[in-house]
Amino acid sequence: MAVRFLPPQAEGPSASQSRDRENLAEVIELRGRLQPTVDAEPGSSAPASEPAGRVRQIAQLRKVTEDIQAPRGVGQGFEPAPGPAAVSEPAAVSGPAAELEHVRSVSDDAVRMLARKARSSGELRRELLALGHDHAEVDGVVLECESRLYLDDLGLARVLAETLRARKRASRSQIRLKLRERLLPDGVIETALGELDEDEEHELLREAASERARKMGGLDRQTAERRLLGFLARRGWSGERAVRVAREALDRGELRGQVRSGSSSRSAVRFQ
Repeated sequence: MAVRFLPPQAEGPSASQSRDRENLAEVIELRGRLQPTVDAEPGSSAPASEPAGRVRQIAQLRKVTEDIQAPRGVGQGFEPAPGPAAVSEPAAVSGPAAELEHVRSVSDDAVRMLARKARSSGELRRELLALGHDHAEVDGVVLECESRLYLDDLGLARVLAETLRARKRASRSQIRLKLRERLLPDGVIETALGELDEDEEHELLREAASERARKMGGLDRQTAERRLLGFLARRGWSGERAVRVAREALDRGELRGQVRSGSSSRSAVRFQ
């Protein structure tokens, strides 16, 4: 059998009886709604004992129960259960919690940037400001990263200087420009440059002058010297030391017949 709670009745002549039955439940006899199942021979009064008959009885009972327990409409006093769309969205976080979340986002952005590539403090500050973070918050995060050694301007300057010297054979002036492009502080740059070998710097100058002088075949001495000094200046070498090294390279070229001496004619000029 199944139990179904009755809806409240309207006031009327039988109001007193309704109040007495207010807390009672309706009892529905299900046996009467089931269709008899006959699995035996026609005319036999023996009850059904086969499994198929029991399955049919269970199916009928389940259908009757579902019909009874189905939700009623609004007019009968029942409201449908709210679906997923009726669930309200959580309110936006505001106040101190929102400010704390904003601070955490600055730190998250800083850690994400430093995980991808080594940056100077100036580069990190510039990129965080470009994302729209507050100046005070950015300065605080930069200081925290420096204290935790996530940022190391001097270490980065040393690595860059050694790499440019070993791979590019760059001069001090070229290295200084590259380090300034990475927004490293001037004091850090000069410290890294001061650690470079002075003898190696002079040797690089001599190699660059000699290699360039060998490509100035057919030029007179005056033209070759002017062009060689311009080439060394673009590589970051200038001043008295560059003039002396350039002349030494041209003297060696004259001895080998690569540079013409004492002539100002440019009819046979060939510059590679």
